[in-house]
Amino acid sequence: MKKTWLWRALACAGAMTLLAGCGAKTGETQETAAQTQAGQAQTGQSGAGTTEEGGAGELTGKLVIMTNASGGTFEAMNEVFARFMEENPGVEIEYSSQGKDYEQLMKAKMAANDLPDLFATHGWSVNRYSEYLRPLNDQEWYGDLVEEILPVMSDSEGQIYALPMNVDKSGIVYNADLLEKLGKEVPKTWDEFLDACEEAKNQGYTPVYLAGKDPGKLAGVINTVSPTYLITDEADNYRAELKDGSFDWANYAPVFQLITKLRDSGYLNKDYQTADPITIPQKLAGGEVLFALENNATMADAYALKADAGLAMMPVPTASAEDEPVLLGGEREAYGVWKDGPNQELALELLRFMAEKENIEKVSTASGMPASMKGATGNLGVVNESYEKYADSRVFPKFDREYLPNGMWSTMKTVGSALIAGDVDVDKACQMMGEDYIKFREQNNE
Repeated sequence: MKKTWLWRALACAGAMTLLAGCGAKTGETQETAAQTQAGQAQTGQSGAGTTEEGGAGELTGKLVIMTNASGGTFEAMNEVFARFMEENPGVEIEYSSQGKDYEQLMKAKMAANDLPDLFATHGWSVNRYSEYLRPLNDQEWYGDLVEEILPVMSDSEGQIYALPMNVDKSGIVYNADLLEKLGKEVPKTWDEFLDACEEAKNQGYTPVYLAGKDPGKLAGVINTVSPTYLITDEADNYRAELKDGSFDWANYAPVFQLITKLRDSGYLNKDYQTADPITIPQKLAGGEVLFALENNATMADAYALKADAGLAMMPVPTASAEDEPVLLGGEREAYGVWKDGPNQELALELLRFMAEKENIEKVSTASGMPASMKGATGNLGVVNESYEKYADSRVFPKFDREYLPNGMWSTMKTVGSALIAGDVDVDKACQMMGEDYIKFREQNNE
């Protein structure tokens, strides 16, 4: 379901109020004017987004912004945009979340070269969207980005194309109180994970909660499981084969076998095919679910519902006892500026505002993920305990972003949904992945 907020800045009611308001913001207006002029010099744009009528450099215009964010992250961004308009009464922002339809909508908009002024890149600022986005290395906030985000958001020439509001560093969300009640340790291997699931099932709990109404959740499970079967073991992995196109997709079978085992063993919630993603935080907060293969934004949303939910994050278990559990990281809530858009100067001013410490910390707190700027620290509460506990864990990039060609996320959604529904078996699922892997590599000239 699309969620849209349309904010309109309100004009001052009387002349005295208007004069007082303008007088109070003289220094701020001059600073904004200088920054806008600097941006024009960098991009060669005309003065779009400014007007002389209300004073030098006053920002005016409308921006359309789209995202796939939901829950607390969406609300936090919404508050950031509302405050920008309060400080700039001539600006109107239309901000919407397209949810599970976002990816298909953006593909259609790219094909038509008709994109929003700013849009969330959801992990694909380089590999999918860079040709449509304005490079941002010349922006004043670039030098303040934390070092760990630069490798995953930079192209081969070191350019970045989006402002990250947080840093995705996640594993698996679990109910720490329930795991202790079951007498189990945090699982380090998938075998130990399945053992904990069996105990949870025997005691009447839901071992793993899956919201299959959104096929993206199935793709997310595949993306979480894949690295520990194919990538993370230093002594036995397929990194080179996946990169050069020689990977034998029969070797992908263990990933799908784990997923079907969760289904066939009764470890999933009964409505795993129809459950709505909006229910995930509710179920986690309710204390009846042991594991959710979700990122920390889900945990933050659950804690917002119940302060003593007893949840924590654990690294992703490994396929081999010789390997070590890992965290998965990269770009999360990040926004780029359409390079052919008519409102680039205004969009860049908004990015500058978004990059301020207060706003970065707001989104970090809401998403339960580390801040993207040096000196900014989100209030992660109990979530931070998990980050501190696993601070030394290895961090690997999201599997599809690093090892699969652009376009495969849709394949993962299709295959995941068909597999969990029993419409295809493991061998057929591997075949479907392999066929699209070859197809998209050819389309992308890889």
